[in-house]
Amino acid sequence: AIATVLLLLSQLQSEISDFVMPVVSLVVEVNVKEDRRDEFLQLIEKDAVASRNEPGCLRFDVIETADDPNKFIFYELYSDEDAVAYHNEQPYLLDVVKFVESGGMDIVIKRAVGKFMTD
Repeated sequence: AIATVLLLLSQLQSEISDFVMPVVSLVVEVNVKEDRRDEFLQLIEKDAVASRNEPGCLRFDVIETADDPNKFIFYELYSDEDAVAYHNEQPYLLDVVKFVESGGMDIVIKRAVGKFMTD
């Protein structure tokens, strides 16, 4: 009986390791208007800090590029589509959207759904 239980546990563990939940990643590139940089920095600080505490947000990084102080790359990683939907409804993100709509920055968003390839 113990051998049967061990065999079943081994099979279950194998099935679990084969099942990988997809994650949603966003790579966002922005070019901020030089005269609105300070406003952007305040908005993105608020957005990044709050986003990191959202349910399902696995990562939210903001990088200022070395070659252009007005170019930034965000790397956002979410556990699933529900986490992205939740993020998209938050007031601090809506403030960033308003900033974009007012011409404060140009934005390109690349989105992918996939799985982690390494631990």
